[in-house]
Amino acid sequence: MLVRWTPLYLVLTVAPFSSSLVSLLGGSGVPPGTKPETCRRCKGSGVSISQTGPFTLQTTCPACKGTGKIVSSFCKSCKGNRVLRGPKTVKVDIMPGVDTDETLKVYGSGGADPEGNRPGDLYVVLKVREDPVFRREGSDIHVDAVLSITQAILGGTIQVPTLTGDVVVKVRAGTQPGQKVVLKKKGIKGRNSFSFGDQFVHFNVSIPT
Repeated sequence: MLVRWTPLYLVLTVAPFSSSLVSLLGGSGVPPGTKPETCRRCKGSGVSISQTGPFTLQTTCPACKGTGKIVSSFCKSCKGNRVLRGPKTVKVDIMPGVDTDETLKVYGSGGADPEGNRPGDLYVVLKVREDPVFRREGSDIHVDAVLSITQAILGGTIQVPTLTGDVVVKVRAGTQPGQKVVLKKKGIKGRNSFSFGDQFVHFNVSIPT
């Protein structure tokens, strides 16, 4: 799942390919009113017994797959498998500070169990999209600011974008290309932490040609 990194809490919706029980049939895999018959091959025992010399071999009955019952009419949707495969919508909480290749575990949102037991879990691997303005380095972020020659020589103020909106930054007189200032706690909130990273503003000087 592709997300844009942000210091704020997000709730995203994903549509994983999963499986779910056929609810209309109660997960039985057969139409209502259909009664299973006793397997003729194993006589309802669910096992197949064969004799090889002095040895007796007992295996799962291939006709009824060990259930001891045979059903002649199956659900047209699931073909008797009790589950249907397909996409479903799941809401995922994205906490501040997540990064690329982190995995989120969503309990009970995976595939359904044909036997009706607890569903599996959904694992969401995050991919963080690069931002056209900000560059990320852990919890810190970096941004470029272009100064005119006049601003670099005489100093002044400029507006700089941050994750929470523009702020006014003071430019010292005689600022050189490549110099930077640090905006404390304007970076990304750390995972499982109350602290924020910093934002570094890198100055570039525009020289007219």
